[in-house]
Amino acid sequence: MTDVLILGAGYAGIRAAKVLGKMAPRDTTITLIDKSPIHEERTQLHEIAAGTMPANRITFHIAEVIPNQVHFLQAEVDKINVEAKTVDFKDHETLSYDYIIVALGFQSEDFGLEGAKENALPLEDVTTAEYIYQTLERNVANYAASQDHKDLTVIVAGAGFTGIELLGELVHTAAELQTKYRTPKLNIVSVERSTRLLPMLDESLADYSVNFLKSKGVEMHTGAAITKIEPDAVVYKLEGSDTEERIYGHTIIWTVGVSGSDVITKSGFEQRRNRVMVSNQLNLKDHPEVFIIGDVSAVMDPGTERPYPTTAQISTREGNVAAKNVAALISGGELEDFTYKSMGTVASLGKGDGVAQLSPTKKYSGFRAKVLKRVITDKSLFEDANFGTMMKKGRWPL
Repeated sequence: MTDVLILGAGYAGIRAAKVLGKMAPRDTTITLIDKSPIHEERTQLHEIAAGTMPANRITFHIAEVIPNQVHFLQAEVDKINVEAKTVDFKDHETLSYDYIIVALGFQSEDFGLEGAKENALPLEDVTTAEYIYQTLERNVANYAASQDHKDLTVIVAGAGFTGIELLGELVHTAAELQTKYRTPKLNIVSVERSTRLLPMLDESLADYSVNFLKSKGVEMHTGAAITKIEPDAVVYKLEGSDTEERIYGHTIIWTVGVSGSDVITKSGFEQRRNRVMVSNQLNLKDHPEVFIIGDVSAVMDPGTERPYPTTAQISTREGNVAAKNVAALISGGELEDFTYKSMGTVASLGKGDGVAQLSPTKKYSGFRAKVLKRVITDKSLFEDANFGTMMKKGRWPL
């Protein structure tokens, strides 16, 4: 009998569990472990944070969608002991393994910036996303008593992919909250160090996104390096300036960056920002029984000689390959190299707009891009869960 542990039931882990459950020999014991019994479609967290989608539309019970051959265990990983081939947990006895797939996911990264941890709201999971919206609505509701315009100001620190999608949703939220609480217009502000936003997209699509947000009243500050976060302000310096400037607001949302799980560092892996460099087969050269995928792995892109970015699309592909390779090791077969070809990038800009690039020549903006985003969301629900979940929680009809 062979024991396989899969740590983490995000995009990479749940895909690995589904594939391995079909491919592994029958006498293989497969255990999928996560601290939560609920899978979250985390590419949709911006909608929860903006209050435009309820959390139950992007979540489902893990145990209900995995193959019968896979056992689900709710437990929180504390440390991986590679030499001993064991895993320690905070709330469960130690387990041993013959093969392990580590897919522990991401966490918000504050880069040690002064005040970020204390004064900004990270967007990491459903819990933090719901808290962001609760804070925003509470501040807007408080305006009637406070008459403080900082209650009506929402600052998004970071204008990466998640930040841009969140800003698009907040445009709609702001209008709804203004009507609900009869306040003056809300002020939505973006602060971002880069001057070229959405670098994964053609510049024309990036410009479309920025111009769309500006047309909806979003105040965009680019080339603005954040120096600290105060209880009611984001402090920054413009590119080429030594003068600190402030934007005041009571709702400060942090989308600047992410890193892998701290379990990686605690377990003694050689890492950078809790990401471990792995082989072309997604395992460790010195410990081929250890596969590391998703947000905690770094896989080299031969085209750029840089690690692939951490995206759901790549994580899902890694889950497929890691599972096939574990099955191959158990059966004495050949391992498969990880290869990746992007299916394109699609970003939502709220309820009826977006941008999409499927190839250098296939570029879309507006409602057509939004339709593509909805199709991708439904496809993810179908593949990560099942057809019934997609029908119940998907974004159809368009």
